[in-house]
Amino acid sequence: MSKESGKSTVQWFVECDAFTNESIERELALRGIGYDSISRYPDMVGSDGKSHDVLLIPSTFVKKLKSARVNDKRFRFRFWKRNGSRGTMYPADFVEKKPISETEKFRAIAKRLSEISIAKK
Repeated sequence: MSKESGKSTVQWFVECDAFTNESIERELALRGIGYDSISRYPDMVGSDGKSHDVLLIPSTFVKKLKSARVNDKRFRFRFWKRNGSRGTMYPADFVEKKPISETEKFRAIAKRLSEISIAKK
């Protein structure tokens, strides 16, 4: 936990296929960073109780990988995250979702309210 902010650090992980893995290696080489700067975590257990082979990545890579997938549909990966350096790793699927419009938000709220009113009857 950081003494200054009072918040624990979020660790980001990516579970990827061979193509994406090779692309990450190339990107690191272009930046002059060795692949050894990325930590491999084979068989890390996620919140789903299953083992996952993941890479610990800097948070800046999350945005970069998302952008890369928009431009090249061959990228296959899933983001995971955890608070701190220990504990359970959870899917970060929210990172993958597109932001919803205000109209969609309103419809979702209206639907929930109607479900609540029906349940009270």
